[in-house]
Amino acid sequence: MDDSEVVTRLLRYLASAFDCPDLAYAEAPARISGGRDAAIFGFALQGAPEAIAGPLILRLNRSRVGEDRVRLEAIVHNWLAAQRYTCPDVRATGTDQSVLGGVFTVMTRLPGRPLAHEIERIVGDGPFIARASGLLQAQGILGDIIDAWVDAQIRLHSLDPGPLQAAVGAGGLDPATITFEGQLSWIVSTVEQFSLVGLKPAVDWLNTCRPSAAFSPTICHGDFHPLNILAQNGKVTGVIDWVNIVVAPAEMDVGSAIANIATAPFQVPRALKFALRIFITRILLRYQRTYAQRRALDGDAVRYFQVFRCVYQLAAVLRSRAAGGHQSGTFDSAVGVNNLVRHIRAISGVTVKVD
Repeated sequence: MDDSEVVTRLLRYLASAFDCPDLAYAEAPARISGGRDAAIFGFALQGAPEAIAGPLILRLNRSRVGEDRVRLEAIVHNWLAAQRYTCPDVRATGTDQSVLGGVFTVMTRLPGRPLAHEIERIVGDGPFIARASGLLQAQGILGDIIDAWVDAQIRLHSLDPGPLQAAVGAGGLDPATITFEGQLSWIVSTVEQFSLVGLKPAVDWLNTCRPSAAFSPTICHGDFHPLNILAQNGKVTGVIDWVNIVVAPAEMDVGSAIANIATAPFQVPRALKFALRIFITRILLRYQRTYAQRRALDGDAVRYFQVFRCVYQLAAVLRSRAAGGHQSGTFDSAVGVNNLVRHIRAISGVTVKVD
């Protein structure tokens, strides 16, 4: 379904769902981005009831995403918003794929830009010298970005996960799907179902080396980094992209953020790769140190969950390939896969094989 058809069909759906036949667009849906599982559109309505007034976001999932995903998304977003955590609240969900070609959510659009925007702006595109100079300039704004990042993350980790799990169950979904055990079971079943024998040594390591300490469960975003944190005038306005939410030790959220950033296949000239690697390493060391100064962290557990996240990302890519799917996001490339494999080996000593 092309974007113009999405625009037409979305208006028709909302007019019917909210019994508002004269509904029109004040700002027609325009594509903001397209992620691994969804295309994101920004829009606004004219003559809308209060429930769908103001700036809105359409998150239109790929056809492979099931209806439980959007049901969970609505429960999580609206529960967090009710706790006054800075998160978009969901105003409508569509579980009939025939409407827009995939299940979807309509949620409030928060003001601001990603915390990482200033780094992107400074480094940007352009000649080698300009980009190298930009990396040096970016060092000066890291402190404020990391402080805001850690503050938003610790506020999330301070929430009691029990009521969220109860809300998920009350919504007709299995609360186990948002637990560490549930995610580990997904990895194991994926490896078995698709005969991903090259990942078996890493799965064995995850089972054998699980942290033994008794950790308090927290609500973890699962991909908590500055691209998913919006800010305006130096103040965080919201956290987005909650598809990886999980109830687990806080170390899982910290480890996942480190692993996702450390292994991301950034597109930069070869001559800049070493400088970028040093820059990213400094960011991640400073981030973990800042978090640990404010809330105790177990370093071994952080390293364990880095391996866990890398194995999870690899399993998702290989599952998609085995199922005949198209390109499945950030890590579905030779560089992305190799980065994940190297990170697993560097931390655990385990070598995984990817055909």
